[in-house]
Amino acid sequence: MQRSQGGEAVNDADVADVRPQRVAVVIAGAGARGGYEAGVLSVLLPRLEAAGAVPTLLVGTSAGAINAALYAAVADRPAAEQGEPVLDVWRGIHTTDVFRSPVRTGLGTTGRWAGQLIGIPGVRVTSLLDTTPLKRMAHHAADWSQVRRNVDDGRTSLAVVTTSGHDNRTVVFVDRAGDRDLPPSDDSRPIDYRPAEVGPAHVLASAAIPVAFPPVRVPTEDGAPGGWYLDGGVRLNTPLKPALALGADAVVIVATHPAFDAAPGIAHTGESRPPDVDDTVVRVMDAALVDRMVEDVNTLAKMNVLVAAAHRPGAADEPGTGHAVVPFLAIGPPERGTLGLLAAEIFDDRQGGALGGLLRLARDPDMRLLGRLLHGDGSRRGDLLSYLFFDPEFMEASIECGRRDAEAAFAGVPSGRVPWQIGPPTTGPR
Repeated sequence: MQRSQGGEAVNDADVADVRPQRVAVVIAGAGARGGYEAGVLSVLLPRLEAAGAVPTLLVGTSAGAINAALYAAVADRPAAEQGEPVLDVWRGIHTTDVFRSPVRTGLGTTGRWAGQLIGIPGVRVTSLLDTTPLKRMAHHAADWSQVRRNVDDGRTSLAVVTTSGHDNRTVVFVDRAGDRDLPPSDDSRPIDYRPAEVGPAHVLASAAIPVAFPPVRVPTEDGAPGGWYLDGGVRLNTPLKPALALGADAVVIVATHPAFDAAPGIAHTGESRPPDVDDTVVRVMDAALVDRMVEDVNTLAKMNVLVAAAHRPGAADEPGTGHAVVPFLAIGPPERGTLGLLAAEIFDDRQGGALGGLLRLARDPDMRLLGRLLHGDGSRRGDLLSYLFFDPEFMEASIECGRRDAEAAFAGVPSGRVPWQIGPPTTGPR
């Protein structure tokens, strides 16, 4: 089987029997879509284990950091037993486990905003939502003592991506056994690497959605107060480059968007109408969260093609060559709007007309309010809602969607094999 790019052929047989030693799983930021990623991982990890490609590194941003920590806590178990406890966490999450009701906190937030506007000393607004419930959940959702044992025993390494509130650089907190040096800072992106015993504060910082969630203070290793950090997705939502810098010789990318996307534009329905706020914000989020991932995966694929073409078979992996083909596998929905439409459909189905809507408003005013604010009516309606739709029905549906997409990625692949990819998607007969 061949994949072609720019006239160059890349033979899939070159990686059909590859047995990488250092497999990294890279998990993108996703908000409430993290249930989808957990569903993917519940199918993916047993298939990797069966192929002798057990991941040695979990790298995550935002919801991806949550999933990385949850799976690091169960890394001592057989892969077939790891999925259910993680899925149970996502199935049990509700809006009230993430932030306090904005119906109840909105007045206080408005008051602080007014105080900041008129210059009252010490009054500042750091977020629109109060995430006190999420802080509580972060401490008990994962067994942090088991995370520590699994890292110290060398069963896994864990890296969590954040954004520095001081200088806006990406900071990757790396938790691994031994005293190996971390990669040097990469000023081209820019990325800094820091050793850490990853805990709740690091994960909360990685998931601190700008404006919506407050920044999180992360203490230093010597116990000093440390600095303030924001969601790692501000600069690096899919941390492929840190995985490679930390020594991965194969990477699996789990995201809630397709890794290869030839048509990233949003087709806005109704040419006579301008894009509304919902459409515009989705465009901005695509540029910040998705387009860079697509660019990075395409760059890796193109570099693989060049390395494979420049070296005789096997030479790319010889010590001292300075270059190597890095097989990868990317799993995500087939289209960008998949999970947004799923969220919109579930929200719409549960309204039940005017009377049903009033009853639901009485039972769950927060979700009703968020749905109305973030639902939208454009071609990507529901995209914004899906990031904050911590709803049991959406969680279950997105988990099953993730499981289906992971199964599809391995369809027709014998047990004990991984459908590693070298270059871009197939452009001709296989």
